Amino acid sequence: MSEFALQRIKEAIGKLSDQQAEICERLSGLEGSISRLVGEKKLDDRELIAFLDQFRAGEALGEASLGAWIAVSDTACVRGGLRTVQQREGMHARLLAERLRELGAEPRFEIPVEDREKAMKSSASTEKTDAQKLLEYAQRYPDIDAVVKPIEDIADKLDHDPETQYLLRTIVQDERSTLEFLASACALLNS
Repeated sequence: MSEFALQRIKEAIGKLSDQQAEICERLSGLEGSISRLVGEKKLDDRELIAFLDQFRAGEALGEASLGAWIAVSDTACVRGGLRTVQQREGMHARLLAERLRELGAEPRFEIPVEDREKAMKSSASTEKTDAQKLLEYAQRYPDIDAVVKPIEDIADKLDHDPETQYLLRTIVQDERSTLEFLASACALLNS
């Protein structure tokens, strides 16, 4: 093979190498774009544990604050519904704590004291009727889908952990029931 032919082959290989590098860069850019569009499919363990722990703490606070509301409730039908909701919130907190332990973590997250005190004070208030509390709640959370979407989004990222995925999906069903009860009770008392 002549020196000229060898030089042409080297140039061709160089061009192919450059083209390959360009294609790889483009693919990498496309993968990044797709990930941003669809969202990261898998949640890392640290993020999952933090989410479950914070969710658990919120559900535990929900159980406690609903107990405070039940104690001062002025409407029998509201008290009956709140008892069911309170039990679900407590069950969720316990299930989430159990799942955290199964994943090798201990429940640690605490709702800030000021937030806990505010929730308890509002729930235990005798200055507001059930109708007023329900109306405030309905105004704060007017869209059930928007309230449960963050939980559904996390569940969507857990194909690698179907146990946690379906724990969250069934909790979402309960949360929908809770929100529907609160909305219907609000409509009933504020019509």
